[in-house]
Amino acid sequence: MPSTPPVEREQWLASLPRAYTSVGAVITDERGRALLVKSFRPYHQLVGGMIEPEEGPAEGAARETREEIGLELTAGRLLCISWVTASGQGIDQPGVQLYFDLGTIPADTELTLQESEIDAARWAEPAEFPALLGPIRAERLAAALAARADGVTRVLTVSRAELEADRGI
Repeated sequence: MPSTPPVEREQWLASLPRAYTSVGAVITDERGRALLVKSFRPYHQLVGGMIEPEEGPAEGAARETREEIGLELTAGRLLCISWVTASGQGIDQPGVQLYFDLGTIPADTELTLQESEIDAARWAEPAEFPALLGPIRAERLAAALAARADGVTRVLTVSRAELEADRGI
């Protein structure tokens, strides 16, 4: 079987769809509250961010945790995959966020917030998730916590328009 010349392979690879890939760190306290952080965005979010090209997803979750709140935690099981479809306009691409279990820590654990990115951190009860995160992100976190409890990874899909409406954009 003839091999594909390098130029054709590069052109083929360049033509493939791309997706933004990020991670979320699901961290709870002994009471079952989730750790949320506040940045420049109008809503709270989980610790997390974009996966760097040279790292795997679990490594990215651990790195983001270290960078954003100063804790050395190991990413455990993949709990939830959230897929956001592209709008089909401009340079918009699909997005995928992988939610990992980073465990349970004492509520009084000292956090070192990343000054350039994180303004505050707080523990939130599940009933507070919709108001703090917005409905879509609250659903993602609830699904991740359910997956932690029953061992079944969840996959959720929303459109770019739904996500933007949820964010108030």
